[in-house]
Amino acid sequence: MLNVTGRLQTIIERGYGLQMRELDREFGELKEETCRTIIDIMEMYHALHVSWSNLQDQQSIDERRVTFLGFDAATEARYLGYVRFMVNVEGRYTHFDAGTHGFNAQTPMWEKYQRMLNVWHACPRQYHLSANEINQIINA
Repeated sequence: MLNVTGRLQTIIERGYGLQMRELDREFGELKEETCRTIIDIMEMYHALHVSWSNLQDQQSIDERRVTFLGFDAATEARYLGYVRFMVNVEGRYTHFDAGTHGFNAQTPMWEKYQRMLNVWHACPRQYHLSANEINQIINA
């Protein structure tokens, strides 16, 4: 008898259509555009932290404000799962602090991150942000 993981692997490897529908209900799909947006959010936080590290007056901005929190496990579980996959399986952004909750922000973050991305994308030097630009992004 196959264990659950072996069963799922067999369904995926062999493309059993009926059971694939079962998997889709169970796991759903995270669209490519959503995955790219999550990576963009993580990249923005990388840029925020690098820029903050290069500031002469770091005291003006609390480091916690430029630290990636993740997503809400209750309402944004698929996004949270993707972040954990990117860090723990793909080995990207391993310098991010997962905190005691493993990137569970414990509050919905998607809309906040969208506002922040809009401001960050408008900055001419996205990896050399001034203190003013950092504040504009984190307060979006």
